[in-house]
Amino acid sequence: MVTHDAQLDVPGSESMTYSYEQKVQFASPIAHPMASEKLAKRLFKLARKARRCKKADSGIKSIVKAIEKKSASGIVLLAGDISPIDTITHIPIICEEHRVPYCYVASKVDLGASTSSVGPLPATFILRDDEYGDLYDKCYSAVDALPLPI
Repeated sequence: MVTHDAQLDVPGSESMTYSYEQKVQFASPIAHPMASEKLAKRLFKLARKARRCKKADSGIKSIVKAIEKKSASGIVLLAGDISPIDTITHIPIICEEHRVPYCYVASKVDLGASTSSVGPLPATFILRDDEYGDLYDKCYSAVDALPLPI
């Protein structure tokens, strides 16, 4: 299995690389359903394209507002290594109530980098656009098929 390494720069130490499996180990125990490495890579590509088309919202408040008040339909990506995890624990409940598919990805740094953000992101909401419609449909069905925690 090919692992793609990401570099993290920690002040006062040499740069470290972690594989996707190692990043999943750093995630919170309640971060389920977790995207596989292949699905996460596809979701990051989708987030990058959605950000270019201005169809991606980042941040907890804007995601909650888009789902509850605007009744928007899309895909929610949550970072599994957020600390404290209580900052995003209400988002899966809102997503389940409004039937919006969601999944966790291993790293907030990777999620921020995929949307060209300056720093790490706790959550991203991706809307559909015709420019990347095929990729969106594949990702939507894959995320929707993930088993939800009981």
